[in-house]
Amino acid sequence: MKRKLVLFLALFFVGVGFITAQTQVRGIVVDETGEPVIGATIQIKGTSQGTVTDADGNFNLSASVGGTLVVSYVGMQTQEVPVSANPRIVLLSDTELLEEIIVVGYGTQLKRDVTSSISKVSGSTISDKATPSFVQQLAGRAAGVQVTQSSGDLGTPPNIVIRGVNTISSGSQPLVVINGVPSTSGNIGGSYTNNNPLADINPADIESIEILKDGAATAIYGSRASNGVILVTTKKGSAQKAKVSYDAWLAASSASKLYDLLNARQFVEIANEKYKNIGSSNQPAVMDAENTDTKWSDHVFRTGFQHSHNISVSGGTDETLYYISAGYSDQKGIVVNNSFNRYTFNASVDQKLFKWLKTGFSLNGSYQNNTGPIKGTNSLSDNMYASTRMLPNVKVYDDTHPTGFNIDVLSPKSLGRGANTIPIELTVPNIMWVLKTNVQKNESYRLMPNVFFELNPVKGLTLRTLMGADISLLNNLYAWYPESGDGSGYNGLISDSNYTRKRWTLQNIAAYRETFGDVHNLDLTAVTEWSKYQYRYVNAGARDMSSSFFLPYIISNTYNTQSSGGDFSHNGIASYLFRANYNYASTYYIGGSVRRDGLSKLPADNRWGTFYGASFAVRLSELGFWEGIKETVHDFRLRGSLAQVGNDAIGDFTYLDTFTSQLYGSQTGISYYQTGNPNLEWEKQSITDFGFDMGLFHRINLSFAYWRKVNTDIVLNAPTPPSLGIPWNVISQNVGSVENKGMEFEVSGNVVKTQNFSYDASFNFSTQYNKVTKLLDDMIYEHYIIREGESMRSLYGYVYEGVNLANGFPLYRKADGKIIQGNPNDSKYYEYNESNPGTLGAASSLTAADKVVLGNTIPKWFGGFDNNFKYKDFDLNIFFRFSGGNKVANVTRRDLMNMYFQNNGTEILDRWQNASNPGNGNVPIIMHGKGSFLNLESDGSSRWMENGDFLKLQNVSFGYSFPQDVVKRLTLSQLRVYVQGQNLATFTKYSGLDPEVYTSAMGVDWNGNPQQRSITFGVNVVF
Repeated sequence: MKRKLVLFLALFFVGVGFITAQTQVRGIVVDETGEPVIGATIQIKGTSQGTVTDADGNFNLSASVGGTLVVSYVGMQTQEVPVSANPRIVLLSDTELLEEIIVVGYGTQLKRDVTSSISKVSGSTISDKATPSFVQQLAGRAAGVQVTQSSGDLGTPPNIVIRGVNTISSGSQPLVVINGVPSTSGNIGGSYTNNNPLADINPADIESIEILKDGAATAIYGSRASNGVILVTTKKGSAQKAKVSYDAWLAASSASKLYDLLNARQFVEIANEKYKNIGSSNQPAVMDAENTDTKWSDHVFRTGFQHSHNISVSGGTDETLYYISAGYSDQKGIVVNNSFNRYTFNASVDQKLFKWLKTGFSLNGSYQNNTGPIKGTNSLSDNMYASTRMLPNVKVYDDTHPTGFNIDVLSPKSLGRGANTIPIELTVPNIMWVLKTNVQKNESYRLMPNVFFELNPVKGLTLRTLMGADISLLNNLYAWYPESGDGSGYNGLISDSNYTRKRWTLQNIAAYRETFGDVHNLDLTAVTEWSKYQYRYVNAGARDMSSSFFLPYIISNTYNTQSSGGDFSHNGIASYLFRANYNYASTYYIGGSVRRDGLSKLPADNRWGTFYGASFAVRLSELGFWEGIKETVHDFRLRGSLAQVGNDAIGDFTYLDTFTSQLYGSQTGISYYQTGNPNLEWEKQSITDFGFDMGLFHRINLSFAYWRKVNTDIVLNAPTPPSLGIPWNVISQNVGSVENKGMEFEVSGNVVKTQNFSYDASFNFSTQYNKVTKLLDDMIYEHYIIREGESMRSLYGYVYEGVNLANGFPLYRKADGKIIQGNPNDSKYYEYNESNPGTLGAASSLTAADKVVLGNTIPKWFGGFDNNFKYKDFDLNIFFRFSGGNKVANVTRRDLMNMYFQNNGTEILDRWQNASNPGNGNVPIIMHGKGSFLNLESDGSSRWMENGDFLKLQNVSFGYSFPQDVVKRLTLSQLRVYVQGQNLATFTKYSGLDPEVYTSAMGVDWNGNPQQRSITFGVNVVF
């Protein structure tokens, strides 16, 4: 019996062993991007047995077959998965648990507690796109923010407008703050080349970008806040083992669009008809024996190949965090001589010295080398101006000429005439000789160091001192050779300029954040800040060179005329500010800030200004009556703010009398240059903002805001009586006012989310309306006007009414409504009688009094639509942006209708030829030398005004992330490859190259280069 019992028990336990067979589980836990999750907890369900993942996200434990693993990590959704041998477990972010941090200026806040209008663009949104400058990727991604690229030239800085154009003559670019230190922005390239200081920041190094828009958010920056604030935070290390990342891309870029120009035979026909219509028997245009038909755009423009490489190392411990990166970018532009090279370096180290004290430093360094075509709307050496006028019936090259280019022997400043009997008019040079010979370049060096010390003496209190600098050195060189083009008028010209910009900032910040009784949340910040800016400019130049051999260098005794010049300026600002935010149980919010700024740019009596902001909000979804709909609308908050801020972007010495050197006979003396205004005051801006934030179904977020900004005391040149003897008869005064208002709507969410597929989308739509509310006198320019009661820079000119089909003369509408016709034979105007169009009526006139406002150059609405798809290891991004409600002055189109012996656009083929062949009714008779009259070349005209509405397919990106088993075999942590297209399609009725291209002013398209269309192949590797 005993033996049978032992045998029974042995068989029982053997059976149990088979039933509860153990297996060894070796798996990995990763997040949605494929990154390993370090320290995730893996527990066998129903037991206390478990483990955590290591630094590579791996884990190893024994578990029963048929059991369940419970995998959890802070801020991520807990997963339950069946026991298997080699599971790969993907944890998804839990938006309910993971509180997003927003940088708000001198501190941070939880997103749910932010009561002002702030848009955030994550660093991954920027770094995932192959782009030379992070600013370009902001276009269409944030409500209320317009980013436009004026041309496709490499190095061209974008124009950034946040909630409307706020000033008339002062600076209108937003304040850009990088890691807490104000930065230089705008174009600092000099007269003939571009330099974009924001391109010094490697997009791969950016952690986040916050855009402060309303008064409550921007008031913390006081006098510098009227144009909005962009906060850029670069990456730092995290407490994990060292991670090495390498990103590279290769792109091919081409012009998104080029002008349709006449071919050789069309040119000969049109050119000779111009002469015939003025009664000349001269027929100067002739096809040569080879029937030459040169398409100049094929020579001027090219496919530009570009590549970029970035490598970074990051990691750390509980005491030390580090991030180090280096980048290199080599870009060839779509114009043959346009190139851009950039080297960047970024280092950041945070060190905890004691439990209550830590310190850190960061250093961003860069070098840029930018060569390119000369800028200029109508410069002879401007590649767009010249290339669209090149004669198509002549060749580019001439082996018999010493330069190897086709340059006219009798008129050496001009393109060679070929078989034509006269050369190209206006001495337009062979543009290929210009691009291959003349030198236009700049080199820039930049350092942005900062260091901080942070002390935590008691719970909730942080004391922080930050010292930062922004130092840039720029050399701008251009050399024009004497053989042809612009340089021929000087017998050779060279200019070498050096610019030095230095900005120092010192901040002391005291922040206290504490919660009392679990519901009373208090956040206090006090700051003192001092900033100093210094600018120095030195130029040396020479002309009338003894030989072009010595160009592009200035060498003693190689020129007959020299020049030199320079400038020095500086300013400083001292600031004291205090901010307080309080909320009760994340339901009721109130906050405010006050800042005192002292600015050296203003007279002593008016130097100090007080700027303030206040905000309030209530989260209705936390109140009892909301319970019935909380499953549908899980979050709803009303908010509002008001503020007064300022604009410090005025001249450094506008309030002072200034003097300049002046020759008097053969002696150098000093003359009065500027009359200062000792009563000059701050430009002020009052802002109101009201809106709501809403969350639906725990997956969709909506936001709406209505805003209004009123700028007063705008600094302008006010006229003075000539009898006062004031230079230029003007003095700077606070005499202007501008109003902007608009609405913003944003929606984003997880549209679809399954185990293998997800679709996230975001959409934003903004409106804006601009009006000048106070101005002493109209400010009239060639194509636009600034006038009280009208939008800023409204297009201005004559109303074109088409062509008199009886005689081909242009028709215009006068201010009194009468239609008149312009007779190009005597350059005079006569009344038009529709019932008898062939007869000239009574003499009339077309004067400045007949000019009217023709349209608004500022878009009335704009936005973007971003779509992100993910299926297993594949990802797809499709991004659209749009804009409209504005007009564009297509001045290039006007120039392509020129009446010189130059080429034209194909629109001229629709000209009036005779009464039985009147063309399209919009292009009048063509007559050589009559362009100024027929096309009103010195004035604006509705003939050249077009709608600026567009929809752009801005970006399409398709990527593949290799599975972890493949990646591990390659001893990598992550591997992704992608292909991307940028600026792929533009849907618009605008006839120019791009409705966003502008040159001399916003909304004026005058010989700007086309935008680039790029196809990019890239790889992201994490070791």
